[in-house]
Amino acid sequence: MALNFLPQIDPSKCTGCELCVKLCPTQTLAMLDNIAIIANPQACNYTATCQEVCPTKAISLTYEITFPKK
Repeated sequence: MALNFLPQIDPSKCTGCELCVKLCPTQTLAMLDNIAIIANPQACNYTATCQEVCPTKAISLTYEITFPKK
């Protein structure tokens, strides 16, 4: 079973700066009416770049992905 975790975007906090869209390594995000949206969900690999660059903390990655230690 594949799990599909996606960043959560709070449109009330998004100022439309487009940093997340420009810096997303997988082109998952786009702008719609000056608000960031998940436009290409299948491309997201949860790198957290969008969350890290968002100056207003409008984007959050609500899941932590961990890998078992060998």
